[in-house]
Amino acid sequence: MLGLLDVAWWDDIDFSRLDQVKTTFIRSDYRHLASDLIFTAPRRGPGRSRKDLLIYLLIEHQSEPDRLMPLRLADSQVQIFRYQVRQWLKTHPSPARICLSPVLPIVFYTGLRRWPSVGTLADLIERGDEFREVTPIVERPLFINLPEMDAAKLERDGGFFGWILRLFQERRSRAKEFDELLERVVAHLDGMPAAERRRLGELLSYIRAMLYPERSEREQRRLQQIMENSVQNEETRQEVMKMRKTGAEALMERGERKGEQEGERRAGMQIRRQTLVRLLRKRFGSVPSEVVRVVEATDDVDQLDNWLDGFATAQTLEELGIGEQV
Repeated sequence: MLGLLDVAWWDDIDFSRLDQVKTTFIRSDYRHLASDLIFTAPRRGPGRSRKDLLIYLLIEHQSEPDRLMPLRLADSQVQIFRYQVRQWLKTHPSPARICLSPVLPIVFYTGLRRWPSVGTLADLIERGDEFREVTPIVERPLFINLPEMDAAKLERDGGFFGWILRLFQERRSRAKEFDELLERVVAHLDGMPAAERRRLGELLSYIRAMLYPERSEREQRRLQQIMENSVQNEETRQEVMKMRKTGAEALMERGERKGEQEGERRAGMQIRRQTLVRLLRKRFGSVPSEVVRVVEATDDVDQLDNWLDGFATAQTLEELGIGEQV
């Protein structure tokens, strides 16, 4: 995903030494709206004798435009700087010689409404231009605007996950166009090299979790058939068939509910719950029963989607923050 950013010195960052900060800097009153990921990576210094620069990457996922995003970014950045001070004081008697590492804010937007710019903190202040010099300002946070992302760039620079995002990007397009794109995406995943095929189940599960809940039973069956017809590799076929079984279970549950609208809503959440638990077990092995109970009891679609989004880069179960709800 980070390959989608247009930053002149991006190639100077050594992503082979990327390390995740295993904490969140989102305040409790934002937890239902957002998820954050914080990484550190060194930026190579110029020449052979120059010291590398450690950089903090703050990634904020957003599914709706948020006018207060500049305030959230400023708050998170300050908290990360304070975190650096606390870490320094664990091994130094005072902060007298501390040099803080820069924090790069990255906003990843996947919503349907148009959001051309994140804006700055000065935009939120009455007559803010007059106080710009004394206002903490990020002039241009790095903004991955999925709805307006160029399709060719997404496929070229986004890796296999970028192809999944192409489906998410076009989820409201006409049926024929979407069907053709789904066929092309699944065929592309079918050709994954052996070294990367361990991610296949996760990527296919994202297709169902992100796209299917919004569609009728008839559409889901049609999309499932397109996926099955698009694969040649037997391993891929088995993963796709697992999706059919999961979908059938969700549809049976939905049929038992009163009212089509309520049934579809519950089926969508059940698909998300099942997908999340399956992904957790696939990556982390044994999952505590308390975590499974929290996931299965969650009726907040946004919360489930945030956990699914965070799973893409989470290295440990704790990083998802599900245990914090126990």
